[in-house]
Amino acid sequence: MPDHAGSYAYPIAVIMQDNDPQEVEMALWHAITILRARGLEVGGFVQKRGRLRSDGRYEMYVHDLTDGSLVRLDRYRGAGARACTLDMDAMGTIAVTLRTRIEQAPDVLFINRFGVREAEGGGLRTEIAEAICRGIPVVVVVSRNHLPAWEAFIGQDHAAPVLPPRSASLLDWAHLYVRSRSERLPEERYAE
Repeated sequence: MPDHAGSYAYPIAVIMQDNDPQEVEMALWHAITILRARGLEVGGFVQKRGRLRSDGRYEMYVHDLTDGSLVRLDRYRGAGARACTLDMDAMGTIAVTLRTRIEQAPDVLFINRFGVREAEGGGLRTEIAEAICRGIPVVVVVSRNHLPAWEAFIGQDHAAPVLPPRSASLLDWAHLYVRSRSERLPEERYAE
């Protein structure tokens, strides 16, 4: 197991996605299954690739890890459409739901992706920052193309380990950074 203890400022794991989104999806699901079997509360979203559409693109969904629902992320715009197919209404729904999941303070929070919208300054940046500020361990998928934007967003180089899309790497990280509610120190309360 790599020794990352004390090496990073925040309890964040970046899962590098190069080419195969299904490789990442499978690694995340395997790790989530094991984390849940260990009694950890897992929240957030994992992206799921759907069927191939007639325009040559794949349907995109995110799976809510708390209630099991699927939210479709893309909007089919016709066979000849070349524009972005991201459904901004769906992104808004995901952002609101993610804020609710952050309020629930899971033991670990999965964010489907730091992608184009986040790299441009929008998307789920606010929710990612909120989870980090609350000290919730966060797992976020980042493509190699968006890694510089991620590092600029975090504010310092090497603020989080960049892991390959392998469940073993993620579980090694979780062993170091993720604790169940019963293992965490109780919050201190101060008299007013």
